[in-house]
Amino acid sequence: RALSQVLFLTPYLPAFFLRHRLRSHVLEIQHLDRALLHLGLGQLSEEELRAACYLRGLNSTHLGQAECRAWLEQWLGLSCELQASEASLLAHSMVLLSLNYSR
Repeated sequence: RALSQVLFLTPYLPAFFLRHRLRSHVLEIQHLDRALLHLGLGQLSEEELRAACYLRGLNSTHLGQAECRAWLEQWLGLSCELQASEASLLAHSMVLLSLNYSR
């Protein structure tokens, strides 16, 4: 339910539907991560970097461009190593990496 707000999901859905929608969103983010890794972070503008961080659960309004890039590199390293069957781990990592990011 913690990710519902970040991923624009209604947290009041029955658990089965919420799990299904959360899994599909996480897998979509993982596909985007692989494409982003292939493209390279150097191709992103500052606005695109912030949007990419926000989509992955990090509020980047208080971070500089270098910090956003470093966090996103860390995230891509994790996301691109996981398999689709490990979507739950990726979802939990989204919460842990975002909440525990040192400012």
